[in-house]
Amino acid sequence: MGEIKGLIFDLGHTLICLDAPEDEVAKRGAADLAAFLMDRGFVLDVAAFAEAFLERRRFFRERARRERVEYTAEVALRTTLAEFGYPEVEGQIVTRGLEIFFAPEEAHWKTCPGALSTLQRLSKAGYRLGLISNASDDAVVQRLVDKAELRPWFDPIISSAGVGIRKPDPAIFQMALDEWGIAAREAVMIGDDPEADILGAKLAGMRSILVKRSDDPAGAQPADIVPDAEVTCLSQLPEVIASL
Repeated sequence: MGEIKGLIFDLGHTLICLDAPEDEVAKRGAADLAAFLMDRGFVLDVAAFAEAFLERRRFFRERARRERVEYTAEVALRTTLAEFGYPEVEGQIVTRGLEIFFAPEEAHWKTCPGALSTLQRLSKAGYRLGLISNASDDAVVQRLVDKAELRPWFDPIISSAGVGIRKPDPAIFQMALDEWGIAAREAVMIGDDPEADILGAKLAGMRSILVKRSDDPAGAQPADIVPDAEVTCLSQLPEVIASL
């Protein structure tokens, strides 16, 4: 394998950590979204709309995982609105509604311990740093990157919502490699999701490091997806990368 020149990071549960149950904040956001629509003159059963929207979110998330293309939060919201008799809704209402939906979740994302100091060390060591996130809303990714003070370290910053394809599709990794002008063998993917991050890196021809956390929402690691290395905290990365 070649000299390592570039490091691609995942975002959620790798560099930022959620300090509340995801289901709870999603339910709160969906209720706030439904209340906002009622205030804007939509005639809805708030509880029924909120549950229907969350179900559409689950449906499109699983479809996106299978097909490796992104179905955005906007698609889920417009689909739900159409099911409740509103097939044509102006973009400003949809955009504001999604901001309201995601607000409770965004409030609970925190920068993971050691993230900023580790990125500083890696940058000083001469590595190029990029970020690729599977997410249903690009604006949310951009806001979270800024909230966590991560933007100065990363170029490019790519979301599946922004480009339409998802990890583990190798094409999304190739976007970063092409921007840097380096070969896949010269890059390492670092993330918490065995399928999206570790399998994705393998399909792209890259090496990979799995970030294993005690509260890992991805669950047990599949036996047939094996990273090149594992860490339990981000501060371990510089030494582990140097050993690859």
